[in-house]
Amino acid sequence: MPFSRMLSLPFFIAMAISFYLALMVDPAYASYVIPCVVVLVILYIFSPQIDWYWYKRNPPTLPGKLGAFFEQHSFFYQQLQREEDRQLFHQRVALFKIATDFKSPDADTAVSEDLKVAVAASAVPLTFHLPDYLLPKFETVVVFAQAFHSPQYPHYIHASELFEEDGVLLFSAPHLMKGFMSPREYYDVVLHEWARAFVLSFPQLNWPADDPQRWLVFPQISGFPAQAIQQWINRPDVELLAVTVVHYFHFPQQFKAVLPEVYGELEGIFRLEGKRGLA
Repeated sequence: MPFSRMLSLPFFIAMAISFYLALMVDPAYASYVIPCVVVLVILYIFSPQIDWYWYKRNPPTLPGKLGAFFEQHSFFYQQLQREEDRQLFHQRVALFKIATDFKSPDADTAVSEDLKVAVAASAVPLTFHLPDYLLPKFETVVVFAQAFHSPQYPHYIHASELFEEDGVLLFSAPHLMKGFMSPREYYDVVLHEWARAFVLSFPQLNWPADDPQRWLVFPQISGFPAQAIQQWINRPDVELLAVTVVHYFHFPQQFKAVLPEVYGELEGIFRLEGKRGLA
């Protein structure tokens, strides 16, 4: 139960008792109803802030089955050597999941917990070194059952998208899970869109300049030809910088060997080497 609801419970009970006493015993008891209503309204209005304050100080835990995802599928998590950093990763995934509004285009179908965890776990590495680790401009994620059309790309059945004006990320569930569970076999569209969200959230950082020649060297790093990445996402404007960030996170050693200067620039932004117990 959310903390705001727990706080509301005694006031709700007091209001019900006061209302009963006003009807059955003495109308003067009605005066106790009003302050209870006022408090309940305040708690309702500020419930998101109250709940977030509580969760930050009492982070929820992920079910063991979902937490095991990281051991098998998150390269970033696997490189964390210290137990406190691994615990911090778990906590931030849980908090990121809570802070994100997950939606399905089918009103009768809820987004499953494993999809939510995969989306959150893909975002956490980007902000792991930051004290403010959320991306508040992008708090909504829509998960489709399959690749989808959208108003931005009505002529393309695509796997992922970011709509900056509404702060929304959109994903195809099969592409989402394949990229998360097997990022060396399937291009990770979730990290791709979160990388775009991060860049848009921090445009002032010293990002690598776009160099079209970089498309030609990605196969040396990941084995993914540029055409394969573009066809997998299937939008006409697949972003080079986001692809670069995906390669940096999933193939760091190969990336450093092939693109040492770009690796150094991204290292200066994400600060992975030697930080938080990373090998």
